Amino acid sequence: MFEGKRFAGVLLAMAFAAGFVLLPAQAREIKSVVTMLDEIPRVHPKYPIPNEPNQLFYVERSSNSNTVVYVANLDAKGRLDAKEPVKAYWRWYNRGGYVKPLNMVERMLAYGVKGVKRDGPNGSYSFHIAALPERTIYVGLDADGHPEAFGRVGKDGWAKLVYVYLEVDDSGLLPDVPAMDFFGYDRATGKPLREHVTRP
Repeated sequence: MFEGKRFAGVLLAMAFAAGFVLLPAQAREIKSVVTMLDEIPRVHPKYPIPNEPNQLFYVERSSNSNTVVYVANLDAKGRLDAKEPVKAYWRWYNRGGYVKPLNMVERMLAYGVKGVKRDGPNGSYSFHIAALPERTIYVGLDADGHPEAFGRVGKDGWAKLVYVYLEVDDSGLLPDVPAMDFFGYDRATGKPLREHVTRP
């Protein structure tokens, strides 16, 4: 869904279970295909859908229902907090759905919010997820003052991000992520879309 032709090998870290440490690897070439849809599908329909205050998007994995949720951090006036506009945490659905903070390894190598700058369209903030440094995501307020996450799709388009699904292969010594899907809405047309990303 977002610009960039290289996929960080450290994306493997996004697949690890809590406490499972993975080492960064070299970036690899990726294949990306964007498809317009009639509606945003549920890749794993049995997984719960997070519904958090100021939710931006979430990350699901094929390995289990535990989900990382990204929310906008607003001040008392409803503006994005300049120091920390985005927060991320787990919803451990396989243990009652409780909130669990990201641990240090998860923040540094996998799901943490990195490189926050106020340099995006209409005063939005740019950032990236630790395991996806090539993918710029923006967080801002829409026309109604609601927070949203968005990024580039294709060469000229923009899309609002809803969720990311990681296909995890844990058959080897270390988990691998051979494919992932970004789901969102084209900001110009409102049409649902999917970007399917694979690594050769």
